[in-house]
Amino acid sequence: MAESNWDETIVLDLDHLSGFTGGDPDFECQVLDIFVENAPGYLDDLCRIEQENWKMTAHKLKGAARSIGAWRLARAAERAEKMPSPPPEDPRRTEITNLLSQRLQDLTQFIKSRQHALKG
Repeated sequence: MAESNWDETIVLDLDHLSGFTGGDPDFECQVLDIFVENAPGYLDDLCRIEQENWKMTAHKLKGAARSIGAWRLARAAERAEKMPSPPPEDPRRTEITNLLSQRLQDLTQFIKSRQHALKG
């Protein structure tokens, strides 16, 4: 399966998010709150799970990111999903989880700024 064509330079696609939330700023804040609450758990799971659940957990993170238009995070999660399930001691596992962690941190900071602007 080919990789997506999501623009990896976009931390959060506000046009996509607006379409998803119908342009309602209160609903947008709720959606972003849910994402910020749940996404770190997916990443934590990815860092500690056994190999057989790797792809499923990476898929969950990809789906959560994709739903709000977080293309940069979604692309990294997609690559994690497509890679062979690495054992815990595999350096590729550390590399991709570190990348995902950094991208999630960048996204979370962007979301907090966005919510602050929406709330005035």
